[in-house]
This record gives sequence, structure tokens and C-alpha cells, in this order.
Amino acid sequence: MAADSPAKHGGNILALARTHDLPLEALHDFSASINPLGMPAGVATAMQAALDEAGHYPEQHGERLVEALAARYGLAPESLLAGHGSTELIYLLPRVLRPRSATIVTPAFGEYARALTQAGIPFTHYPLDPENGFVLDPEALVARLEPSCELVILANPGNPSGGPLDPALLADLAVRLAGRATLLVDEAFVDFCPAASLLDTRHEHDNLYLLRSLTKFYAIPGLRAGYLAGPPDGVAALRNAQEPWSLSAPALHAALACLDDTAYRRATLRTLPRLRRQLAAGLTRLGLEVFDSAANYLLCRLPIDCSAATLATLLQLRGILVRSCEDFTPLDERYLRVAVRDSDENRLLLRSLGALLPESATDA
Repeated sequence: MAADSPAKHGGNILALARTHDLPLEALHDFSASINPLGMPAGVATAMQAALDEAGHYPEQHGERLVEALAARYGLAPESLLAGHGSTELIYLLPRVLRPRSATIVTPAFGEYARALTQAGIPFTHYPLDPENGFVLDPEALVARLEPSCELVILANPGNPSGGPLDPALLADLAVRLAGRATLLVDEAFVDFCPAASLLDTRHEHDNLYLLRSLTKFYAIPGLRAGYLAGPPDGVAALRNAQEPWSLSAPALHAALACLDDTAYRRATLRTLPRLRRQLAAGLTRLGLEVFDSAANYLLCRLPIDCSAATLATLLQLRGILVRSCEDFTPLDERYLRVAVRDSDENRLLLRSLGALLPESATDA
């Protein structure tokens, strides 16, 4: 796929339902990594209340969300920038920082490459080896960087790998890059493994930016809400370049309701690991290689001679959506990502896979 072409994504359930004239209830979306608990109960109420503000322009830069985030995490408001999902901020940052070139640690979210291309910034890939569990060696990475590289982008936990990186390792990478390059760490899924986050120590690194999403953990992808944490001077430059009214009133109120719902957060961190373990065990019994994950999705490698794209097509005929990963550098046609859903949906996926996979694989 060319970097200036639209990136491939999961989560196309609405388009599929419309194309085939199906009710959403007839489809099971394992292609989008959304919290299986569904959105917090208070979100709908908050959005309804936000309608009172619909006759007015929203805050220019989501100031109330910034204040709430600063209070929750003990951060300076000047170090935070809200946006309509972290994707907006992925595109904003290279346009403002203007690095001579960049390096993307792969496999990775496809919008990094598109954002750099649209900003006119050349980039290279630094692929992590699936045979080595996608381990990152900061020293080896820095040694491989082009002399012109002034921006390194990676995700923690990895997407689609799901594996968390040690925050001490990433702090070491930020130190190695200091004075040379900015480190952008996409923590879109880190709420599922909060111990992996660098948010508490971000202030120790002037070259470190963190991206955070509220849409995955709180299951509100249709509302679009996210934020960035970084050095105050850099955040000020980003804010000055950001289009005004980025966050709608309903999205702002929904985000605030999510942050207030600590019971939902506790329930997720209690429930999700159990669901993930059960799904991983079932996939392994079917003969798939399942990579370690701390997120709400699992990366799998199919048996030899199995195509993830073909399997995804067959599953779609059964109303099940999964994400084939052949477009993620350096993965190939055998890689598949599945979201962790509730127990009933996970069992449905496993039964369907068992019926479709070669008998030699399911007997493994």
C-alpha cells in the first residue's frame, strides 16, 4: 500500500450493515479493538445534556477536558492538548514539528505513514521481529537511524502486536534521542495496561510526546476524543496550529463522563484480562500462534498455507469481522488480529474458526 493511499482499518461494521441491508445485531465486530463492556452508562446522559450547548460554538480547544485530565493525572494543563481522537493529533504533530525525516517502528498503525507523507516528511521503517516477540532494543534502534532522523514514532502497547514495552526501556530511548530527535509514543491502548504508560514521568523528557485515546478503552469510537501530552513549549505550538472547535460539545461531555466513571475503569481492568486469556487459549487450541498481549486484542499467526484475508472473507459471510494484517510491515498473509469481545462472542468466533480452519490445524 502506498503511504499516500487511504490506510486500511477495521471497524467497518456500519458500512457492511448498510451494504448488505443487515441489522447491526447480526454482525460481530472483532476487527475493531473496542472495550467489550460497551460505553459507560453515564455517557448517553452526558451527551443528552450537551444538546443544551448545541446552539453555541464549543470550546476552541476542549479546555474543560484539559482541566479534567490535568487534575486526574497531576499534570500541568500547559502540557496537554485535546483533539477529536488521537488521529487528529497524529497528523498535527509532524506538520508543526517539521522533522527532516522520521522513523516508524513497525508493525504500526497505518496513519503514521500517511500523516508523514501528507506533511512532506520522508520516513523509514524499523521493523520489529515477530520471531523475537517484537522486542525493541533502544541501542540497536538508535544505531540504525538515518543522520537526518528527527522523529521516532512507536506504539505502546504495540498495534497490532498487543505487547507492552517496558516504560523504563522507552525512557532510555528518549534519553538516547535527546538533542537529536523527538520520540512520539502512541499510548492509544495503554489504559488496558496502565503500568506501561510514561505519563507520570513524561515531564522528565523534553523530547517526549504521548498520544492517548478515550475511544478504545471507553468504547466511544463514534464520538472521537483523545489528547496529547508533551513539553509545554511544543504543546503551545501545536495548539496554535490546531483548528479551533476540534472537540464537539457531545464528545467533550462524553469524555468528561468517562473520566469520572472509576467503577467502569475498575470493572474493565478486572474483566478484560480474563476474557483475553480465555480467547487466547481457545485460539491456541485451534492451532494458531497467539502473541502475548496486554491490550484488548490478540495478534495471531495462522498455520502454514492459511491466508488471513481468505479466512476473513469466509468469516464475514458468517457475520464475523476480523482484521487481516498483511498490510502491516513486516507481517505477511498469515497474520490476523482479533479483538477481545464478551464470552459469548468469543465462543462464536472460536466455533466459526474451528469450522473453517484446515482439520490438520484444529487437531494441533
